[in-house]
Amino acid sequence: MVVHHDQETGGYWAEVMQLPGCFAAGHTREELQESLQEAVSLYLEDKDVESAPVAERFHSVERYRLSEDRKLLPI
Repeated sequence: MVVHHDQETGGYWAEVMQLPGCFAAGHTREELQESLQEAVSLYLEDKDVESAPVAERFHSVERYRLSEDRKLLPI
């Protein structure tokens, strides 16, 4: 999954890449985790769980912006 942090609201949202159309959001990381668990459960509710895709690797993605003095700042 890819987790995004909204600097303006301070909230988080995530998309589960292996489950097309499966998204979740929360004001905190804890809320996001709860929301993700519910979203994945609902997504798989009518699906054959045995055929659901499983990731072999996971990556952590962090976003940065370049400051005027050319330093990387977290977004």
